[in-house]
Amino acid sequence: MLKRLGMWGGISRTVLAAVFMASAAPAFAQEQKDGAPKPMLEEIHKQEVAPQQEEGAGQLIRKEEPATHLCAGCLSAIYTEGSKGSITPYGRIELDAIYSSRNNNPLDPGQFNGYATAAGKGNNATATLNPRYSVFGIRADRTDGKHSLTGVVEVDFYGQTDNAGNIPPRLRLAFVKYTNDKTSLTAGMDWTPIMSLHPDLIDFSIMGYGGNLWQRLPQITVRHQFNQNIEGLVTVMRFERGLSACCGNTQTRPTTIPSGQVGGGSTNVAPFNDPVQNPYYGGRLAYTGTGNLQGSMLAASVGYRYYRSAPISGSAFQSGRDINSYLFGIEAVHPLTKNLKFSGEVAYGQAMGVEFFRFNQELNLTTGKPIRALVGWGQLSYAPSHSPSTFLVGYGFDNPNKNDLSGSTSAANIQYLSNQRMYATYVRPIWADFYFGAEFQNLWTQWTTMERFSGQQYNMSVWYNF
Repeated sequence: MLKRLGMWGGISRTVLAAVFMASAAPAFAQEQKDGAPKPMLEEIHKQEVAPQQEEGAGQLIRKEEPATHLCAGCLSAIYTEGSKGSITPYGRIELDAIYSSRNNNPLDPGQFNGYATAAGKGNNATATLNPRYSVFGIRADRTDGKHSLTGVVEVDFYGQTDNAGNIPPRLRLAFVKYTNDKTSLTAGMDWTPIMSLHPDLIDFSIMGYGGNLWQRLPQITVRHQFNQNIEGLVTVMRFERGLSACCGNTQTRPTTIPSGQVGGGSTNVAPFNDPVQNPYYGGRLAYTGTGNLQGSMLAASVGYRYYRSAPISGSAFQSGRDINSYLFGIEAVHPLTKNLKFSGEVAYGQAMGVEFFRFNQELNLTTGKPIRALVGWGQLSYAPSHSPSTFLVGYGFDNPNKNDLSGSTSAANIQYLSNQRMYATYVRPIWADFYFGAEFQNLWTQWTTMERFSGQQYNMSVWYNF
């Protein structure tokens, strides 16, 4: 009897194994079949890239920019029935030679002179070779012809410290995008969806503190293409960290001491550094021209956020303040001739800070008052027909309201009354996807101490897109 049961057990195990192999084989075959890139996915790639190129100026000088708005999140496919997919690694290897005439990165000194932020007060020239703007990413695409998924995980090497012997990877992007017909949903860390037009200069800061509002933020964004020309979006987004380690910022949270303990029933004030705050709520409506307006774009953006600011001990706002942060902005691109194009944006807002690459510029760090600011930039790009080169020239400004900064004494090296920048850029492909670029920047900064300084920065760069 026991021998018979053992025989039946062996047979049942064999049958189960055969059933498992039979059911797994089609899925495995589907995976192999789906692994290679398909023309349909190439078409999706083109559809994704096109709006970004239309919003840009001049020739496409960095393939990384369109790629960052494409997607790849699923490193191993699970859903295979009726869908086709691919996984694509991509990246950029870059070396920047940088000379700074006057400590041109005082707003992020931990980065040495890796990129320009303002004309510093220190009259010390510096030079470096900087590999940190190298990028590596993985993109995945999947579609069944009607629905599509794209996602991206991407890193660069701009860490938090200037430690040349240890430059760890830093997360730039990590999001998934689902598209069904004319509507898409993006969830994860992507470029700021409002005020999304950027200048094309080589410098890593892309005019941060100089008129361009940008960041890479965790977000949930819904886009809808109303027709061939009009696209709208709504978004909820927030910078992934709370208060920066600057200027005595410490939030407080009242706590009640349990009865039975010393001081039971009384209230203590416990400090913490990452207050729970509302995210930004925003929207953007964009018009893309066709026919005689081919290559033109006009967009309007709005954003709003309410939060309780952190108190600063020994200041005029020890208990914090209720802050209403908002912005209104316009972006525009228009070809002036076949080879010459204008692009730019202008925005006005209050308490615009880390969500828009304006660290410590949202509040008066002495009085706690929210700061209103007018910012903007403009660029001309020229791509001659007889040459693969691209020439750029641009100007930007970040002008906080001087009345809002009145009485600021605790952040004389951090907050400015005016910050302006001019740049001239030349980019030329050497061979295939290998590029050379040269750039000159001049920065003018007036600090809250009323001191004015000017500084120059020179960049020579080579990079290979793959």
